Amino acid sequence: YGVRPLSTFKKMGVPGPRPWPVIGNLLDRFRHGIYNPDFQLEISQKYGKVYGHYRGAAAPLLVISDNEMLREVFVKQFHNFSQRIVSRETKTKPVDRMMTLVNGEEWKNMRSTLSPAFSAGKLKQMTEQLNHCADQLVSNLGEQTWSQGHLTGGFAMDAIASVAFGTDIDSQRNPNDPFVVHAKKAFEGQMKNPLFWLFMFFPWIMKPLLEGLGYNFFPRSTTDFFYKVLDQLMELRQTTTDTEKLDKYMSLTLYSIFFCSFLSKERLDFMQLMLNAHKEPEEEEEDSSRDVKVQGQKQALTKDDVVSNGIVFFLAGYDTTATTMAFALYNLAINQEAQDKYQGEVHEVRVYEDQVDHEALQQMTYLEMCIMETLRLHPPGAIFTTRICTKDTTIQWLKIPKGMTVVIPVLAIHYDPERWPEPKKFIPERFTAEEREKRDQYDWLPFGAGPRNCIGMRLAMMEAKIGLAKVFMKYRIKTGPDTDVSMIMFNSF
Repeated sequence: YGVRPLSTFKKMGVPGPRPWPVIGNLLDRFRHGIYNPDFQLEISQKYGKVYGHYRGAAAPLLVISDNEMLREVFVKQFHNFSQRIVSRETKTKPVDRMMTLVNGEEWKNMRSTLSPAFSAGKLKQMTEQLNHCADQLVSNLGEQTWSQGHLTGGFAMDAIASVAFGTDIDSQRNPNDPFVVHAKKAFEGQMKNPLFWLFMFFPWIMKPLLEGLGYNFFPRSTTDFFYKVLDQLMELRQTTTDTEKLDKYMSLTLYSIFFCSFLSKERLDFMQLMLNAHKEPEEEEEDSSRDVKVQGQKQALTKDDVVSNGIVFFLAGYDTTATTMAFALYNLAINQEAQDKYQGEVHEVRVYEDQVDHEALQQMTYLEMCIMETLRLHPPGAIFTTRICTKDTTIQWLKIPKGMTVVIPVLAIHYDPERWPEPKKFIPERFTAEEREKRDQYDWLPFGAGPRNCIGMRLAMMEAKIGLAKVFMKYRIKTGPDTDVSMIMFNSF
């Protein structure tokens, strides 16, 4: 059991580093760190753009970075690669109805139902809420030295709470807000938990063990908190038509128990859009899924669907936006020439009453270039992405068996000098319209690709643009005396 599976890639004619019995290539991962682009590139340069890697003896991983083969995996043969590795291994209640965890027709139908909530038209209506959160961010800057991660985390928390749940929190000034506390617990509970990493590398052993023990990587108190919040919001919005009565009810119950804030029933947010789908899915007319050609059938969402996806919108939207903005501020602080160019642009854009609306964002092309280059250097969502082969198939010369996990090494692709000359340098001009036109779309994958790409990528970009635009409309960002101006990159777990 610990040795025989290690011959999988030899039989397939696929090269790769030598595995060890039982542990496969895990020792290399721990020694060099999976967040290290140099290590990923070293392996790729040694073995080519297709090689085998073992996450333990029973988990062979086929690593592919060849663009034509990626096109097959992501799009042309999507029907054979529609599942992610997380889908098969990490389903736990009460969030097992998340769109990221379901598969097949169930996933297609859910994606088609939820996609309208992320359409350009819907997002346009949310700019006012995001401007309000960005104003809170700017007011907290002032003449002081600060950690960009702390401030952008607060902005991202406020923004996702507003557009996802329709509630106002000021986590930047009130870090003890229950919403903030439980969100942080959810992230820290995974990344700092040794059982999580044992599960990631030995899922065939840990999954039945943890399920038998009823163990959940999300702290029980945190999942209970979000479940109750969303459950009560659903009931409240569906049963209460009197706005005054709603306000009074919120101040007496959710204010003290969950939010310590105020919920407006009239605002547009994803919770309300999901509730609309829960009741009348046929009324949603604009579907952004047309961009990725998802051919599913819209269906009414169940209560568990709404609760699970409300949680994933919050957790995914918080971390990715905060990280992207923090690194963008860092990159612009240590690259003052790039900041000069953006400051010139932001002061030329005409805004009405300091509101960065959709039209203003369209004019901030250099800001978008800076964000895209930041996402290349520091992809927050995934340093690699995965697909499971669901049927025996062939891509070019390679026969891929059913059940094989295909890994796309995003970080290695983003730091490949053949794709990106001087890959460790921050060069926003890589993303001019002319340069983007010349480049293969699979050279830049911070949001994945194909029908199963990130459904919230438009929202993430809009949040980051508005937040950063507001900052640079008022301030210039410089490094502090303690700033490390060397390339920041994780090299361990």
